[in-house]
Amino acid sequence: MKYQLDKSKIDDIPCVALYRPDKDHYSPSIIACFILSDGWNEQALLKLKDKAEADILIGLQTDDHEYERLDIIEGVVRCQPNEVNDVIALLDVKSASTIIGIDVADVISLFECGYSFQFVQASATGEHEFDMIKIATHKLINLLAKAHDTKGIFVGMQSPQSLPLESMAYVTEAVEELLSGDDTFIYYSSNSTDEPEFFRLNGIYAEEKQSHT
Repeated sequence: MKYQLDKSKIDDIPCVALYRPDKDHYSPSIIACFILSDGWNEQALLKLKDKAEADILIGLQTDDHEYERLDIIEGVVRCQPNEVNDVIALLDVKSASTIIGIDVADVISLFECGYSFQFVQASATGEHEFDMIKIATHKLINLLAKAHDTKGIFVGMQSPQSLPLESMAYVTEAVEELLSGDDTFIYYSSNSTDEPEFFRLNGIYAEEKQSHT
């Protein structure tokens, strides 16, 4: 079932924000992200969720350390330290194109598919848009090869200008052909970048099925 949010909250509160510990004030957001290695504990996270009025907490893991699994966290996304801002940008669907029709409730639904997630990205440069799209899509599919049985994935497309429907279809068909399971939840977004002659695909996929007890 799709997660339901208060419509006024969607309109008034930022979609996602990255928080650091030991702050006196936390500005509100629907999805509160934090870096696990910053030393958060459960009490601090409870305070963060309350002060930020957040619906869910998402941890970003930028190292190989084994962290205690906390029930208060809806999910953990593994990424490189230099990819943190890319993860935040991907989750910020308010800045995405409305042509695909994704909203923050879809992002929250993604995190119902599992607890451990992996961030991946692929890019290409060149003068011809469709050639860049094909190259980046091929790179992304290679990165997603081990995720063929995932229960949920979110793919974001970045280009200097709005993508035509044919280009979007090329990406979505490639992803859906790889993830052929009927029970896989797949979400897409599209936004623009200031970089000319550039195309990037970012993705977050669930590494394990969420267990319900």
